[in-house]
Amino acid sequence: MRIGIIGGGQLAAMLVRVDQERLHHFLILDPHPECPAVQAGGQHVPGNPVNGEGFARLAELSDVVSIDLENVCVDELSRLAQQGTFILPQTELLSKIVNKFEQKKLLQQLAIPTADFIACDGTMPIEESPFGFPVVQKAARGGYDGRGVQVLKSLDDNASRLQVPGYLERYIERKMELSVIVAADTRGDVRAYQPVEMQFHEAGNVLDLLIAPARIHKELARSAERLAISTISAMQGAGIFGVEMFLTQDDQLLINEISPRTHNSGHFTTEACETSQFAQQLRILTGQPLGDVVQRQAAVMFNILGQDGFEGATLVEVADEASSYEGVTIHLYDKSSCFPGRKMGHVTVLNHDIDAALNTAAEIRGKIIVRGENPIEN
Repeated sequence: MRIGIIGGGQLAAMLVRVDQERLHHFLILDPHPECPAVQAGGQHVPGNPVNGEGFARLAELSDVVSIDLENVCVDELSRLAQQGTFILPQTELLSKIVNKFEQKKLLQQLAIPTADFIACDGTMPIEESPFGFPVVQKAARGGYDGRGVQVLKSLDDNASRLQVPGYLERYIERKMELSVIVAADTRGDVRAYQPVEMQFHEAGNVLDLLIAPARIHKELARSAERLAISTISAMQGAGIFGVEMFLTQDDQLLINEISPRTHNSGHFTTEACETSQFAQQLRILTGQPLGDVVQRQAAVMFNILGQDGFEGATLVEVADEASSYEGVTIHLYDKSSCFPGRKMGHVTVLNHDIDAALNTAAEIRGKIIVRGENPIEN
């Protein structure tokens, strides 16, 4: 089967690699001919995910088209879908999810619990917030890896506000941030992996540490799974979805955001689960039944981010003992350039004891450094 993927980053690369028997042909639309997914074995198709350049050519070459990022030209995808191109997730849903403001309105229309919000165009200073301060400002489009989100603590933060269309959202005091990966096929089968616990870098708002399964009561975990499944079912979605949630101080679950693709919070499934999120994605795209989502061992995952103070061609420094730890798998994304905070890889640690996995992760973190070759001049 010929599978077209818009975007050639690490998510597309991991999808290509999961097809170990090379039963399918992957076509990767990306501006860069040496992007990670092409290095993993995909065929490069020149194009630009943002403006739709090359989409028609990709559609001609493919039996099915999917995405590895959200900042895509949905209008061009919709045009191709109307002409008969099979696209997953469906373009009707993509148009409502990739725009975060439209996504919030959809959640509201479906009576799915989420934080209160109002529109905000970003052009005028925020003189007051109906939710008080702190308040969260989010961009409607283009936000990922901590970008497109700003926490405004007072009126004095107006200078750093996002000056783009989006919305203001009530700041939620929470015990924990959770994520549930949901797999939904085109036959109506919808399955959820166990909820995972996410800890974030405060400054960059990017995932720092993931603990799977989340350290919450079993009934609360089941409630999170049910909420994630009911949300994707209500949206009539097909594909892989990362459903991020807030667990409030009084144990209420609120949907934060939904990503219509494989997700950073699901990387642990490659080592820890019977069927990884990428294997599920391949099953969905090729019309095969969903696999078992059971998790075999506890897992801890952390991202390898580009080191502060450097940019340019990627340099990787991995201490010899880093790969000698039992249960440790290091994934590097083969990105040719690096800048501070860029996702350059991740590490998964398996153990039957979650505390032991956490200890191993803490020991190994400083032994893996990825940075640009050039110091950044102030």
